[in-house]
Amino acid sequence: MDWQIAERICIILVANLIFYSKSLCYKYTSDDLAVYKRGYDKNLPKYKKLFRNLIGSIRIFPQLDHFVTIWIHALVCVFIYLAFGATDISFLAALLFAFNPATNQGSVWIAGRGYVYPTLFALMSLTIPILSPLFLFAGGYWHLGYIIPLVFLFSNIKWVLLFMPFIWYFWYKKMRKSVTEKMNRDMFGEDKKIKPQKLILFTKTFGFYFMLCLIPFKNTFYHSFLQSAAGNEIMKRRAYAFDRFFFMGVAVISFVLLNYIYNPDRQFAFCLMWYTVGILPFCNMFRMSQEIAERYMYLPCAGLMMALAIVLHSYPVLVGAFIAMYATKMWFYMDAYTDDYYLIENACLNSPDSWFAWHIRAMKRWDSQSFREAIILWVMAKNISPKEFKILFNIATALRVMRNEKEANEYLCEAEKNIPEGQEQQVGELIRGFRQGKSTILL
Repeated sequence: MDWQIAERICIILVANLIFYSKSLCYKYTSDDLAVYKRGYDKNLPKYKKLFRNLIGSIRIFPQLDHFVTIWIHALVCVFIYLAFGATDISFLAALLFAFNPATNQGSVWIAGRGYVYPTLFALMSLTIPILSPLFLFAGGYWHLGYIIPLVFLFSNIKWVLLFMPFIWYFWYKKMRKSVTEKMNRDMFGEDKKIKPQKLILFTKTFGFYFMLCLIPFKNTFYHSFLQSAAGNEIMKRRAYAFDRFFFMGVAVISFVLLNYIYNPDRQFAFCLMWYTVGILPFCNMFRMSQEIAERYMYLPCAGLMMALAIVLHSYPVLVGAFIAMYATKMWFYMDAYTDDYYLIENACLNSPDSWFAWHIRAMKRWDSQSFREAIILWVMAKNISPKEFKILFNIATALRVMRNEKEANEYLCEAEKNIPEGQEQQVGELIRGFRQGKSTILL
């Protein structure tokens, strides 16, 4: 390794450590809290405790966990520089990625490590091809690592795919369990359907993520775009409608395909395919989790930032403009992770048209027994999505607790009219329980 490479690695590491150091003061948020409250066996050997903390299956204390998160993100940036050739362009790509707000759920949010580690192992595979089977095996621990090897179909080390059947076989049971749990818990009937109209959702999602990676026009923990696409008729019609993101998606998909077929710059084409393979599982053709979440952009963003660096490197003014734009937006947005309360308040401010953000805000009030405030916030959510079963049912339960039985029954009847397709059995049990006097709140 020559001195210039070592110097640039140090610059990348120091830039990340300094920039994200203020996150060391942040507390646990969202899924981090659930993991922390679950606790862990205090008698674990130190090496097991360290390993589980590194992979994110236990939380010890916030400062340590944020410190680890900063270092892992910094390592991803280092390997972007190395994996794409340790050149001036890949150095620029590493800096663009380091500060890009699209990476916030991997660079700041502790629970986002399930998307950071597979990205790191994929980049390490490109950097040290001879060890790529070991790196891809390690990445297979996370469900995203099951998809990443497909990137190598478009690389110069296609031979690594020969090892993938063995790696997939080894992790198959874990992957199958994870997918089955998500399907049973999160999927509605509409999500399971395969039909031509799903191409509209796919195209819109593909374009939305591409533009959000390039231009941070809206960063929030709960996006309103495509919300409840499978949940109720109002939102479904809106999701399947043609809008600017559909046409952006058509343009982006055409751009990616034409570049792969005709562009002689194979590295640029490969970077676009990296983005494509990375984002494909989250394009709502077969939804198993949130319709839109910024953590899904972490892996694709690595390839896209390299493609952007290839375009920008000859234009210093544009380089400065993009880095300044990314760093400024990320610097102020990362404060959303200060604590769980502020994360939800920030989501409602940044995405006031997201019914789920208001719903989570109501849940926090409910948990603190501020029942009247919770009802007000659920009504805010209902105004955004009037036919949302979860909201209608929760309002009915809250009204019962407030001893307003007549209005509670009216909301229950309204909820019955809007049962999501595919959820009839589970919902039927909840409604029977309500009529038997049980008070249940749905997250």
